Amino acid sequence: MSEGPGSFFDGARGWVAEIVSLRFARMGPIQLAVPAGMALVAAAFFDQLGRPIGGVPFGLWWVVATTAAVVSLRLRSGVSPVARSWPGFALVAWVVVAWLLFDVLLWQQTNHLYDLDVYLGSAGRWLAGGQPYMTAPVSAWPPTPGQDFFLYPPPLLPLFGLLSKLPNAAVAVAWVGLLVACAYAAFRALGLRPLWSLVLLAFPPVMIGVESGNVASLTFLLFALAYRAGGSLVVDGMFKVQSGLASLWLVRTGRWRGLMFGLLAVGAIAIVTLPLVGVDAWRAWLAGLGYRAESQPAVVSLFGFSEARYLPGPAFVAVSVSAVALALVFSGRRGLAALGLASILASPSLWPHGFVFALPAILMFQSGALVWLVLGAGATGPSMWLLFYAGWLAVVAARRLPDSLHPMAGTDGPWPRPAALRVTRRGTFREPGGGPAT
Repeated sequence: MSEGPGSFFDGARGWVAEIVSLRFARMGPIQLAVPAGMALVAAAFFDQLGRPIGGVPFGLWWVVATTAAVVSLRLRSGVSPVARSWPGFALVAWVVVAWLLFDVLLWQQTNHLYDLDVYLGSAGRWLAGGQPYMTAPVSAWPPTPGQDFFLYPPPLLPLFGLLSKLPNAAVAVAWVGLLVACAYAAFRALGLRPLWSLVLLAFPPVMIGVESGNVASLTFLLFALAYRAGGSLVVDGMFKVQSGLASLWLVRTGRWRGLMFGLLAVGAIAIVTLPLVGVDAWRAWLAGLGYRAESQPAVVSLFGFSEARYLPGPAFVAVSVSAVALALVFSGRRGLAALGLASILASPSLWPHGFVFALPAILMFQSGALVWLVLGAGATGPSMWLLFYAGWLAVVAARRLPDSLHPMAGTDGPWPRPAALRVTRRGTFREPGGGPAT
C-alpha cells in the first residue's frame, strides 16, 4: 500500500464518505437519519407554519398532505423504488410537500416577474435612446422594476428590447414557460430521471428564480450542459460574471475545443450585436457595475445573501479566489460541481436562485436521506447556505453509489458515466484502469 500525501488524502476522503453515508445512524432496522431529517426540515420551515393557505395554516396542510401521500403509497406498494422503505418515502414526501406549499405562498404574493420587468424596462429605455445602466450610485431601490437598471452585457439588450415591444402578457407566459423548460432540461442533463426532474422544479430556489423571471434557470442549464458541451460555460459568463468562473474547468481539464467554441460563440455574438449597441454601451455597462458596487453599502439589501455584505472588498476577493483555487484542485465531475459552489461564494449580489448551482455537488452524496435532509433544511432563507457547505462536504468525500432513497439511484451520480465503470464491494467508484473515478 502506497504512503504519502496522496494516500493520506484518499484515506481522509474515504473517512468523510463513511461518515456522510449515515450507515452508522441506525437503531436496528430504523434509519435514524429519517426522523432526524424530518425534524431539521420542520425547524427550517418554522417561520412558515402559521402562514395561511386558503385560510388553513401551512403547518396543518403540511402534516395532512404528507400523511395522505405516505398512506397512499403504503396502499399501493411497489409504485416506485422509494416505496420499498416507507419511512424513507415519508422524508421525501415531507420535504416535497413543504416545497410545494412554500411555492403556493410565493405565487400568492404580488409583484411577480420583477427581474423580467427590469430586463424589459431597461431595454425599452435603451430603445428609446435612454440609458439602461446605472449612471451614478443610488441610495434607495428604484420605485418600480421598470426604472431599475440592466446588469448584463450589451449583447443582451437587443433581445430584451425586442421583447419589450411585444404584448406583456404573452411575453410573461412564454418567459415563465422557457424558464421552467430550462430548469427541467438542466436536471435531465445532470442525469436525473423525468419524475425527479419534475419534482425538483418545486425546489424553492428554483421556483423563486422562475417567479421573479430571473435568467437563473437558463444559466444553470448552460452549467449543467457543460460536462458534455464545455463551451456553454463560456456563454454562461455573458449573463453573470460569476457563472463564467466555471469556464476555468475547461482549462483545468484540458478541454480546449470546448473553450475555443465557447469563446468563438461569445465573440460572434458580441461582433454581430456591436453595430446595434455600440462601443459606448460596453463602457456604460462596466461603469454601471462599478456604480452598483458603490451603491451596495448605502442600500444593503442589494447584497442579498452575498458574503460581500460582511467582508471588506479585498477580503471578499481573497475568499472568492481561494474558493475557486480550491475547486480547481478537483478534476472531472467533482471539479465542475465545486466550481458551481465557488460561483455562489463569489457572487457580489446573491439571491436564492443562485444557490441552485449547489445541486450537482449535493447530489454527489451517497445517502439519499442526507440529500433530502439538506435540500429540505436548506430550502429557504439564510439556511440556504447549508446547500453551499454541505455541497463542499459532498465534493470532498470519496464517490460512492447513491442508495435507493437517492434521486439518482441506479446511476453513479451527477453527469452519470457509462456502465463500463466497475464498482468495488464498498461502493467506491473505480475507473476500468483501477484509479478512483471523478
